[in-house]
Amino acid sequence: MTPGARQPGGLAPLLQRIEDGQPALLADFNAFCDCGGRLAGTDSERRACDLALSRLAAIAALAPAPTRGRAWLEPVDYAGWQAGRCTLALADGTPLACQPLLGSAATPGPGLLAGVVDLGRGTEDDFRRAAAHIPGRIVLVRHEYPFSPDHVHRRRKYEAARAAGAAGFVIAHVDPQASPTSGSSGRNGGEGIPAVATDHAGGVRLAAAGDAGARLLVQGTDQASVAATPMLDLPGRDPSDTRRVVLSAHLDGHPLGESAMDNGSGLAVAIALARTVAPQMHTAARGLLVCLFTAEEWALAGSRQWLAGMSPEARSRLVIDLNLDTVGADPRLTALTSGFAGLERFVADSARAAGHVVAVHPQPMANSDHANFAAHGIPALRLIAGFGQPDSRVRHILTAQDTRDKVAPGELATAARVAACMLWQALCATDEDVASWH
Repeated sequence: MTPGARQPGGLAPLLQRIEDGQPALLADFNAFCDCGGRLAGTDSERRACDLALSRLAAIAALAPAPTRGRAWLEPVDYAGWQAGRCTLALADGTPLACQPLLGSAATPGPGLLAGVVDLGRGTEDDFRRAAAHIPGRIVLVRHEYPFSPDHVHRRRKYEAARAAGAAGFVIAHVDPQASPTSGSSGRNGGEGIPAVATDHAGGVRLAAAGDAGARLLVQGTDQASVAATPMLDLPGRDPSDTRRVVLSAHLDGHPLGESAMDNGSGLAVAIALARTVAPQMHTAARGLLVCLFTAEEWALAGSRQWLAGMSPEARSRLVIDLNLDTVGADPRLTALTSGFAGLERFVADSARAAGHVVAVHPQPMANSDHANFAAHGIPALRLIAGFGQPDSRVRHILTAQDTRDKVAPGELATAARVAACMLWQALCATDEDVASWH
């Protein structure tokens, strides 16, 4: 049975509003890209936060009484960091492209000069084989396409290098046309080693340097920071029912490019969905909580801290998290279902109602905010474009090439249609259905 067959009001009016709302969806996407890369703690992010809150406040007024909504900023503490000077060069002074990883530890004094050990992809086996050669050297690994079943996350490679006694960490892009990547070291203010990214050419030069070594300078300052997360609460048909479906997307991005795919696409679609369902919430079985997290690019810190600060009883009222992250730049969509087997039928029903094929990857992947919900036992999925497609435009995320031209308007519209079917199914599911997702 398709979701629309048993849900009050059905999907037809909802999907028509999605269709009619495409100009607003595209306008929002461009407006967030206009804000810039939206690195947490910058004016770019603050402009995007103000824009998002204004959109949610307008949506709150669309819901009929007594389901009128409320929009606000939720403060969340996280371990911030301010980059200073950062350079990477061969031992003879030849400069190489360099981008510090977020939260990198600083180099001592004027920097360090150390030999380079090239570990290729940087898998566990690569680290195991080279264990005797790592202490005191700079570990060089390669950036992989991040959305594939066998991907080894950058932070796992960094932590392996730190644990093995490396003096520094460099991750090089495999695409000769790409800039260095920008991503988190995952240090979060704790112990760590200097960590930077370079481009393909820099990786080639470093690999050839070997024991001749490289010079690395990273300056940065740890600082306690606050992430202001725009949120919207829309009650369902029974205002006294405090159970909520969470619709999440992250607002923050990187200093490079426009952070258009990651995650201007998911951010704009999440706002479009909230705008679409608000007039129909008085027919929904439970309410909606929209969370536009920031500090996601800081090892998922924003949503992790927010969830950790809730009581177990409050978390128990969150019945599912539908997380939209990088939903443009490829027409192929996948749901990462975090090990919740019951969500596979949920995805299949929603895809059928949307008239679109959605693949499922069942293994847990800690690559967006859904992972923090799943860690608390809350059914959670991430809708993503280009999973397992390393030649897709999604390959440009984390680089200066993450710009709005990589996302086709039709891809945003498709993602909105699919996500709307998922959202409405979750809002109107029976208690028996909800229990089956675990």
